[in-house]
Amino acid sequence: MLLPFPHHLAQAGPTSKNLEEGHTGGLPKAAKMGQGLPKAVTSVAVKRVGGTAFRVGFAEMNGWRPSMEDAHVIYAQDTWGFFGVFDGHGGDQCSGFIARRIHEELAQSGMPDDDEAVIALALRLDKEFLDSNQPSGSTGTFVIVKAPTTPGGNYHLRVGNIGDSRVLLGRADGSIYPGPGTDSGLTTDHKPDLPSERQRIERTGGNVQEVMGVARVNGDLAVSRAFGDAQHKTTGGPKPEDHPVCAAPELMEFECGPTDFLMLVCDGISEGSFPNEAVVRLAAEKLKAEGPVDPAQAAIAVCHEAIKCGSKDNLSCMVVLLGGGEVPGEGVEFVPGPFEAPENAAFRKAYAAMAEHAGMSLPQALEKRFRNCRSELAQADPNSEGAKELQAEMAQYGSGPSEDLPEGSSERIEWFNNWLESRNSTENAAGLGDGAEPDGGSGGLTRDQLWEMIQNNPRLRDMAESNGLGFERLLIHDREEPMRAVRVAKLEELKPAVEAHSALKWDDRLADACGCEGIVLRDDESDGTAQVRFPPPLGFKAWLPTSMLQEVTQPCKKVKACDIDQLKEAVQAHSALKWDDRLAKLSGEEGMVVQQDKEDATLQVRFPSVSLTAWLPESTLTYIESSEAAVAEEANEQGESS
Repeated sequence: MLLPFPHHLAQAGPTSKNLEEGHTGGLPKAAKMGQGLPKAVTSVAVKRVGGTAFRVGFAEMNGWRPSMEDAHVIYAQDTWGFFGVFDGHGGDQCSGFIARRIHEELAQSGMPDDDEAVIALALRLDKEFLDSNQPSGSTGTFVIVKAPTTPGGNYHLRVGNIGDSRVLLGRADGSIYPGPGTDSGLTTDHKPDLPSERQRIERTGGNVQEVMGVARVNGDLAVSRAFGDAQHKTTGGPKPEDHPVCAAPELMEFECGPTDFLMLVCDGISEGSFPNEAVVRLAAEKLKAEGPVDPAQAAIAVCHEAIKCGSKDNLSCMVVLLGGGEVPGEGVEFVPGPFEAPENAAFRKAYAAMAEHAGMSLPQALEKRFRNCRSELAQADPNSEGAKELQAEMAQYGSGPSEDLPEGSSERIEWFNNWLESRNSTENAAGLGDGAEPDGGSGGLTRDQLWEMIQNNPRLRDMAESNGLGFERLLIHDREEPMRAVRVAKLEELKPAVEAHSALKWDDRLADACGCEGIVLRDDESDGTAQVRFPPPLGFKAWLPTSMLQEVTQPCKKVKACDIDQLKEAVQAHSALKWDDRLAKLSGEEGMVVQQDKEDATLQVRFPSVSLTAWLPESTLTYIESSEAAVAEEANEQGESS
């Protein structure tokens, strides 16, 4: 597996281009933003910070996305503070890197003096990330707050924005301060079709295209300012702010009173039908609740409400109260949500990742969730819908752990660990179609069964890829014709074609498949449709109009690495690469090309035999023939034995 990039404040430096551990992943560009889970992960990782000048509550929720890509900074000092939310896209590498580096810079150099210092810091950190050759990008919104020198005085706010996250200012009565930005916010969303942004993009060599109703930089990125996103920073210049996408923050200054409060939210909060005014009003209601004021509870409530309002994105909300004091509750807390899709590997992974953000393992999180469910059931009306849902969730644990095991004990947590291991680990695919029918000539295995076996068997998958076989090249044993690989048409073409077809019905999940590749399981010439199987992370199959499928014919390539002396010399001589001693294991090994960078003549190659994926100079690799039939033969043998 790929080593995860440390969460936002972890002490880790940038990684070099040339080495990643284990399997490569990632969604095709067209499907990335739309891909989701079978159930939303509504667990919340919470942070509370008190002090002499500020009280802060922060909540983050994974939601429907496959992984959490947001990061944040809370840097509260006696007389000033820096508060920021960083919303990653295409991975969490950029958001985590920028948040960590900002924290380090503030600790070393203190509060930036003016706008010029803030801009210089943002651009310098952006360059650091770009130089690290890591993928992904991140928006960022932040506010530098300076406390008054006299009691009861006003607070000075320096608000910065890069992208489409937002800073809001609320009043004690629950109203929103009418800011000059988007939807009465203090910040303006940097969208490509904003006239000033469009002019800057086109001036620097980029263009703005509308794709599926969304304005995008170069037809790709839906925000016009961001950290990272190196592919959109190749034209324009020479200044770093003179690229189609830039990391130069837009800055504004405000003053507010001590009874006001600040909110920083990622765009996931605003994605559904949840306007800024309603966000502030809900937070104010929670801040007025009986008992000690807890800004974290307000932040949690906002995340939950955003999910109810239709958000499909990651969710982050920070509430900053002006004025010092203690914040009630745990400094770091995990509030587990329903564990509703235990058989789904992606759901389990996302649930576990959110628990890790609060320093808990998945078994620990489930033990806490079990306790919470039992407590809520004891207080609920047994005939209510909420009670029925809790009862259904509790039923999956059978009789549960022994009452003799103390709550929170290691023995009790081990019970949940054993329960997890007993569950079927095979991913429960979304399943737009029914099971496959037998397809002759496969030694007893259907096409679909063979595909499922290879996807769920690491040994077979490695064997396929080490022989240069992507899913599009996979052969059914004894078949002369390979399975056809196809790419699905754009959404604006696919949806009308499906809706116009008498035998088909549109399903919103099909939008995730637009632009993606899959394998044709079978054709129905009578009505011009084909059943297509999409590999993980989509993991479903669907009937589509054959006219909406374009055949993909480019073969995978298998290569062999040169000897260690030649390999090391070539890597050390390459300006974009850095030698790592683990690369010595690649000497003479065979692997499959994952991607190519023609600009610097390098290839990213996966070597299953040693579980490494590495960027190498093309001159160190020799292309070799691949054996396709061996994979199907191995799969059929396993199918017969089982």
